[in-house]
Amino acid sequence: MNKKLIILLVAVALLSVNKAMAWGGFAHSAITEIAERNLTPEAREKIHHYLNHSLPFYAIWMDQHRYTDPYRPSGKWHSNWMDKNGAVDMNNEYCAAYQTTRVWNELKNYKKMADKDVKLNLLYLIHLVADMHCPCHNVWPKESHPQYRYHLTNNKGKKESFHKFWDNDAILYGRKKWTVTYYANKMATLSEKEIKKICKGTPYKWAVTSLPNAERTFELTPKGSNVQKYSKADRLEMRRISDEEILKAGYRLAYVMNQIFKK
Repeated sequence: MNKKLIILLVAVALLSVNKAMAWGGFAHSAITEIAERNLTPEAREKIHHYLNHSLPFYAIWMDQHRYTDPYRPSGKWHSNWMDKNGAVDMNNEYCAAYQTTRVWNELKNYKKMADKDVKLNLLYLIHLVADMHCPCHNVWPKESHPQYRYHLTNNKGKKESFHKFWDNDAILYGRKKWTVTYYANKMATLSEKEIKKICKGTPYKWAVTSLPNAERTFELTPKGSNVQKYSKADRLEMRRISDEEILKAGYRLAYVMNQIFKK
């Protein structure tokens, strides 16, 4: 096959994957980079044994495989689902917080599991903890909340889905030249005391504490809104919401893995 054609096909494939990704590749990579930096030496050694790579290498694995067998069922695990009362539904097997809890509990017995099963659950965990913190990954009943399928005008004056905007543009406003490494260096500077406070609780409690930011996304960018006309303060608030959830996800992912592999 012609070399130029191969390069073109690879580029198209990567673009297709990127469009399907939750949070976008930048956020997922940032979360895993922060987590990697906060692993204990023991946890890092064991994780690298099972994965044969660092966490960022698999940041979007679950998005890449969600439409292929035998991983197709996991395609519905990327959001937190609410019950009819608007509370995080931990009885719903599609709920990201439910699946995070399930996988975490299974991995507590990793020593009795086959290596391939440990690896698969780690791949799920890497993505689930990230997605359950995404501001636009919370599904409320249609009767009580707007849905995420509407469009707005983004920073470049183009029509864009609400979901895609919050996955990418809200994070990268004013940061066109930022790399994932630079982001982690700049943003992941919390003290041990602050990290400990963030990691306290359970996936259910983490999901609940992220809901105010999710609610705020509807207020900041209602249907038909034009972000180009927003004040700098509003744009910075959008970025703050994304940053807050990325940091929480990164530190909590490291916490979960450190707890699993502490013995």
